[in-house]
Order: sequence, then C-alpha cells, then structure tokens
Amino acid sequence: MKYLLLDTNIYIDMIVSRNKSHSADSYELLKMLLDHDKVKILLPAIIETEIKRHIAGEVKKVGKLVQEARKSISNVYWINHVEEITKYNEKIRPLKQALGNMVDEFGRNEEGYINDATQKITGLMQYRNVIRVEENRDLLLNVQRKKLYKQCPFHIEGKESWADAMILETLINIRDFVTINDEDQIYFITRNHEDFSQGTEKTEKELIHPHIEEGLRQNNLLQLFNYRLHYSKTLIEDFSEETQEANIYQQLIEEEEAERRQMVADSRHDLNKMERESVGLSSLSSDDAYIEGICESTEVEELTNTIESLLSSLGAEIEDAIDEYYQFETDSNAKPLADLIAEIQTYNVNSPFLQINHNVTFTEEEVRDAIVEFVNEHLCSVEDLEITRDSIKYKDYFEVDELLSFIDLEGNTVKLFVEGQLDPRDDDSDSLWIVLHKNAEKISEGEIEVYYGYINFDEDGGAADGSDESTTYRLERIIRDLSEVVQKSRDSVNKMRDDLQIMRGLLAL
Repeated sequence: MKYLLLDTNIYIDMIVSRNKSHSADSYELLKMLLDHDKVKILLPAIIETEIKRHIAGEVKKVGKLVQEARKSISNVYWINHVEEITKYNEKIRPLKQALGNMVDEFGRNEEGYINDATQKITGLMQYRNVIRVEENRDLLLNVQRKKLYKQCPFHIEGKESWADAMILETLINIRDFVTINDEDQIYFITRNHEDFSQGTEKTEKELIHPHIEEGLRQNNLLQLFNYRLHYSKTLIEDFSEETQEANIYQQLIEEEEAERRQMVADSRHDLNKMERESVGLSSLSSDDAYIEGICESTEVEELTNTIESLLSSLGAEIEDAIDEYYQFETDSNAKPLADLIAEIQTYNVNSPFLQINHNVTFTEEEVRDAIVEFVNEHLCSVEDLEITRDSIKYKDYFEVDELLSFIDLEGNTVKLFVEGQLDPRDDDSDSLWIVLHKNAEKISEGEIEVYYGYINFDEDGGAADGSDESTTYRLERIIRDLSEVVQKSRDSVNKMRDDLQIMRGLLAL
C-alpha cells in the first residue's frame, strides 16, 4: 500500500488557483486515484482544521486581487494627444469594464464560493481510503517537547509552527494509528521547504530536516519514507502504475509540465533573490520589505503624526463646542423669563439686521425656544457639529487604503487615501500616491516613489554593474494642504465658540 500525506498548502492549491502547477481538476483526479484502492491518504485532524480555517481567507484574497487589478488599471493614463487618447480609450475601456464585472460577480458570489470550497474539502476529507488521525495526549506532549528543545519546525526564530509540529508528530508516530507493513511506502508532499527541508539551497531542499529524519529512524519508518516537494511530479514518477490504472496519467503529465515551468521560474527567482541579498538589496518576491521601510520612515511618520494631531485636535475642539452649546442652553433656560425678555429686546434694538424672533404673545417656552433656534441657525449649529464629530475617522498607521475621512461643517466629505501598487522588479520603479479629495474633487496629492535597484554579475562572479534601491518622498505639499483643510474646520469651530461667548455676554448669562 502507498500512503499519501499531503500538507495543508497542497489542499489549498486544489481550492484556489494560486499555483499554476495545479489544474482545476486536481481535486477530482485525486478522488479517482483513491477509487482504485491502492493508495490511501493519511489525514492528521489538524490539517482539516487548518484548511477550513483558511478557506474563507483564501477566497477573499482572490476578490481582493481582482479589486487591486481594477484599481491599478484605473490609474493607468496615456499620452495627451487626441488621436492617441482615442486609441487608448478604445483599448482600455473593455479592460476596465471586464474587471469591473469580475469584481461585481465576485461580490455577488463570494459566500457561495466559500460554501462550495468548504463542501468540496469536507467531501474529500470524508472520501473512501482517507484515514483521519486524531491527535491524542502523547502527540500533544511530543509537540510541547519539540517547542521546548527548538526542534523542527520550531527551529525558525520568531515563527509559531504548532500545526506543522502536530503534522510531523502524527507522521513520526503513524504506527500508533495505522498498521504499516514493511512493503508499504509513505509519501509526504509539501511546498513548505523552509520549515521541513534540510536547508534552502537547491540540493538541501530535496532532503528532509535531520530532526524529522531522526524521529522516523527511531520509529523504524525511515526506510519507508519519501519526502517530496512537487505534487504532480510525485504522482507521475512514484505512482505511475496507479495513475495509469486510474486513467489520470495524461492529465498529470500536463500538470507536471506546468509544475516544471513553475520550478524553473522559482529557481530563477531564488537565484535573483540570492544575488540581490548578497549586495544588500531587498528581495523582489513581495512588496513587504518596501512597505515596511515606508511605514518606518521619518517622512511617513510625520504624515501619520500630522493626521493624528489634526483630527484629534478637531475632534476635541468640537466636543468642547458642543459642551459649551449645551451649557449655554442650560443657562438660558435657568435665567428668569422677565430678565431674558429684557435682554432679547435690548439685543434686537441694537441689532436691526439679525434679530432673535420675539413677540409679546410668546409663551415662556416659545421665548426660550426662540433663543435656541437663533443660536443654531446663526451662531453654532449643534447638529452640524455632531455630524462632523461622528464622521471623523483616521488611522495612526500607514497602509495602501483610506487614511482619514470626515464631513466638514459645510457638508463636504474630506478623504485622504493611498492608492497604487508596488510590483518589485529589477531596475524599475513604482509610486504610491497619497490623494486628498473634497467630495469628488482631487485637491492635492503626494507621492512615494520606490526604485528597486539591480545587480549584474560578470563571468567570474564579481559585481559588474548595478544600482542601489531608494525611496523618494514627496509629501510636503499633501501635508501642507491637509493641514489647511483641517485648520479651516477648526477655525469654523472656534468661531462658533467665540460667537457663543459673545451671545452669552449679550444675554447676561
């Protein structure tokens, strides 16, 4: 009997098309292989838990990628020439529409995708020839021991690997759960060579980590064990007879070719990563290092500190103004009616153009309401203050998303957001744009430009030519314009408070 133990990432690849070497029918091909009763899957319970925990996130990640693609294409512009713009619009419009339709379609079907993926995995987990292995007390203690002694997969500093450790302990102690014969073979397939392999070099990736090897040897499993990094390639080479009997060999050949191309691309990427890191350049594998550097820069720290200072001050001043308004209302209601009428009449005589509504026939309630109405209409609108206060939202950290928003006292929606995308590649650059909008109008913007640098080596392995990576910040204007926009609202609030104090004096409150 041949036993397959597939790592969590292999199952996830069957759900979302994030790995080019896994076709859409990988899931069905695996079930067809199990139907022939010559292959069984070993399924540690923790893997099922991990898969179901990650399904929703992986599906949502697909939607986010489509949204980012639509946003990126919306930021593309062209040469400002009549004929060129016409040709550009003819080509770009269908792309925008197609991506917009994809975003809408994903939004409508997202929950359905998640439910379908969950049912798909549940069906496979419960399929024939799948042996589910529940963890027990001994396995949990063994995992704790690995953690204590920093044994694989806890050998990587700062990384929590409890689930990986439970998978390994289930593998090493599989004889406690399944009868394994001397002629049987166990194949562990994973793409996670960083945690499970001997090292990161090409020859080391193919070898299981010595800590795992020792555990297998102690339990008399090493001679039956096979460590693999490529799913389709393993099924073709190690399960040739079984896959041909199941009539899935040809499909796997096609998958294996895609897997081979992916291996070549990964090798080139690893070489590029090694060359760049050897001269102090960041890896091009993701934008994480660049985003982290941007977030920790003094320029962006100044931006986030400015946002926090401006919006927190605006919020505090509005709270003070609201408190002062309600105190004004309380004090005016407490003033004797006759005194209040006298002060109103004196005010109206001295202010012929802006008067408090008053008539000798007014009841006491109408007199007091007239004062509140006058203040709200002409001096200090508590409703507008509360709308602005409740609308204030801001982040004290940087990310490619909305950083702040609020509704000013004139009813305008003010937003500051970051747009753009970093796509690291040699000797090229990208920009993130920090954009300030009032309603639909863009009133200011700043730029963070990232140049990724490059390095070329000669035949002797020496550096031939290259350029250092750099980040250029152009944020002075956006900080200045944002400060002016928020200060305008703060000035309006403080004028309301001053007017309210003047009215208190006029009414002798």
